Amino acid sequence: MIQITLKELRAGHVLAKSIYRDTGEIMLSAGYRMTPDVSTKLKEIGIDRIWVQEEGLEDLESEDLVSEVTINQCVLLLKRTVLDFREKVGLVKIKSEELPPSPEQILSKPEQVKEALKVSAFKKAAADIYHELKKADPSILHMTGTRSLGNFFQQQSIDCAIVAALIAKRYSFTPDEIEDMIFSVLLMDIGYILLPENLLNPMAKLSLEELELKKRHTDYGFDILRICNVSLICANVALQHHERQDGGGYPRKLTGSNKPPVRTTGPAAKGKINRYAEIAALALDYVSLIAPPPGIAAQTPISSIKFLVRLSGSKLNSAVVETLLSMIPVYSAGNRIMVTSDANNEFSGYIGIVLRSNSREQNRPAIVLIYNRSGEKIPAVQLNLWERKDIEIREAKLGEGTTDLTESEPSEVQS
Repeated sequence: MIQITLKELRAGHVLAKSIYRDTGEIMLSAGYRMTPDVSTKLKEIGIDRIWVQEEGLEDLESEDLVSEVTINQCVLLLKRTVLDFREKVGLVKIKSEELPPSPEQILSKPEQVKEALKVSAFKKAAADIYHELKKADPSILHMTGTRSLGNFFQQQSIDCAIVAALIAKRYSFTPDEIEDMIFSVLLMDIGYILLPENLLNPMAKLSLEELELKKRHTDYGFDILRICNVSLICANVALQHHERQDGGGYPRKLTGSNKPPVRTTGPAAKGKINRYAEIAALALDYVSLIAPPPGIAAQTPISSIKFLVRLSGSKLNSAVVETLLSMIPVYSAGNRIMVTSDANNEFSGYIGIVLRSNSREQNRPAIVLIYNRSGEKIPAVQLNLWERKDIEIREAKLGEGTTDLTESEPSEVQS
């Protein structure tokens, strides 16, 4: 299978991973043969990249950490929980002339908030994700999910929870702590639940006033979770995941120590970011780079690494960044690559996919070439780079070599 942009979609392409509607039903099942009108339907639900089958890629080894079925079930559960809450507290307007209650008005009724938010749904999602992650190798981080605009925040929170859990696993957190970390990260953006509908579109162009209101989600999230009797450390992840090591974050301008997030005998020192929140902050920044909202070009792992290194120490905990970087394989199964040089100039400019990663020599994976330097489809050519030392490769962005998509560096992390 190979991930492609809608610009690359051709009639006859066969879907490799099912595509779901925002309501949870399958829109297109794996195995569906694409037709010319599919691109329009996909754009309507905010999907701009999909996985399709490709001849020669039958041997590609999936390295997904959590199954597609489990992720979709969790996405649907969390979305239904959020929509149910918003309806119960009056944020779903019955009549267009009615003004929805403000966040402060909702929070002034704690019993209503506690009754409306089913925290147990987040507990169940955390348990389901942890059940699958228990078997995962914490030295490898690989995610291949498809993003849709309507479910973006739920998909993002699950991806962040997976990243945070594997970091916690590397630091030898206990099983209970890892599951608690997943639960905390799934809830870290719960403050958005109180905001007006127009602020919840990740692609919306917001005014400065609206951006300031959106930043209040950290305070709102903390208040909601304390009302619901969620642990203080979990509530502090909601409050602190936009804090920065140098004190330049929000809402309280806390600082960090740039030390590994080890267990302490008590709460974090006054004015310091707690260890769960430091991990959550890095997970959010990384996921925002490699899995941005539809319509924004995803960064490659290598370009993401460069960006996180620039934030390390001043913005993000340098010890945690170092740990995460050691988990991101240079090349892993499904990554798109371009041949930059070879001894006989036979394959230079060809586009292919990593077939299998190579743990011993990460920059020498097994690859399969599927497009020539002119962007034309070719019969698959499999090469083992640990045998072909003359061949050099680099990561290629979606569409590169087959469209005019150009490479760019991220200017800032979406949050």
